[in-house]
Amino acid sequence: MRILLLLLFVSCAHNSATPHKEGVSILQLATNETSVEFNVLLDRSQEAEFIVIKPNGETVQSTAKIMVERPSSEWVMHQVQFTGLPTGSEDFQLIVKSRGRVLDQRIFRLFSNQGERLRFVVGACADIRQSEHQAKMWASVAAQNPEWVFLIGDNVYAAQDEAEITDAAQLWQRYVDHRRTLDLYRWKKLIPVHSVWDDNDYGQKDGGTSYALKTEAQAIFKAFFLPAFPIDNVIPGPGIATRLQLRGMHFAFLDNRSFREHQLPEGEHFGIEQEAWMLGALKSSQLPTWLISGDQFFGGYHKFDSFEGRHPRAFENFLKQLKEVPTPFVFVSGDRHMTEVMQFPRALLGQLSFELTTSPLHGKTYPGSGTGVANPWRVVANDSSLNFMAIETWLEESSWNVHVVSRNELGTELFRRELSLTTEALKDFTIEKRQKRRKYRLARWRRR
Repeated sequence: MRILLLLLFVSCAHNSATPHKEGVSILQLATNETSVEFNVLLDRSQEAEFIVIKPNGETVQSTAKIMVERPSSEWVMHQVQFTGLPTGSEDFQLIVKSRGRVLDQRIFRLFSNQGERLRFVVGACADIRQSEHQAKMWASVAAQNPEWVFLIGDNVYAAQDEAEITDAAQLWQRYVDHRRTLDLYRWKKLIPVHSVWDDNDYGQKDGGTSYALKTEAQAIFKAFFLPAFPIDNVIPGPGIATRLQLRGMHFAFLDNRSFREHQLPEGEHFGIEQEAWMLGALKSSQLPTWLISGDQFFGGYHKFDSFEGRHPRAFENFLKQLKEVPTPFVFVSGDRHMTEVMQFPRALLGQLSFELTTSPLHGKTYPGSGTGVANPWRVVANDSSLNFMAIETWLEESSWNVHVVSRNELGTELFRRELSLTTEALKDFTIEKRQKRRKYRLARWRRR
């Protein structure tokens, strides 16, 4: 009996979320050549002051501030913007004070759209209950020295054991617990983070437009993860959707919950308004675009959540509209607790394209649940390891290059692929087209 109790204690300890006791929780959000925004979680009793120190030693007060709070919580989110900063590649300092006492200080840089290459990390599924992995994982992410980090869903496991959260105060508290626990928010050198959600952030498992707390969930997510002030490289969309403009590319972060008719296979996934917003940008900008969603786009081959699997009619219409767009695009997704690269032929979308899936950062893994399911589009996959994707991308005169490395919590490489949207096929993608189409049709028939 004593041994059993000891094992239970150890198991609970490994899966508990322990808040940091030193410093404060800080996230760097949108930034460009002359402005930057942060959000900082503080105790209600702390009278906050925010200062930026320029590389030359001069101090700057914040340009704009908003406090977001809930009567039920002692924790307050401070949204702070600094503008008119000097352009350059040197380090700035952010100082957080309360009543003259320094609570925390961090280093950060502004982001410049000058340059050819962009380095970013994509991650999803960050469960604070898997606390034995989170410190190693966020250290590994930081070691990649990315210019941006994209969190693309299940960033907060607000809905945990319950099917849905019915109390807005509890939803807020789950976000607070997340912010107080992860090492991401304690990095001494801050990196800009941009985010979108999935169902665990939303508060309702497999949730959609009928969720009673939809409006409150949107407000909380925006307060914790999205910029509050206008900036030229972030364009808001419907719901919590946004479009980020970085170095000649668009990143369309799509809201896969607010407009979802989750009980209707013939219903909408992203909603007509949001699809029109996204497609309009694709057609008008003609800039290479990353289409980003918390769940997979192409998922008719498996039983789990995906656009294709949940809403096949809307998905077919979505593909038809994309086929009319000359702008090149790549799909990015999370949720599946595996990492995978898919490639789609020109016959399907009118041009070569890929889907990159990554998750979990720190969550449960299910070895065999992904690679054991035949996927007619798969190039490479791994479902036995925690993971994130480190991506380097750049544009040339006639090509869009995407170099992808999937890594685990120790930074060990799981796989690497060098993709180009002007290449007919990857060398290791040798499935004959006719066989591929047959498998795809069978998979979709079984899914329906």
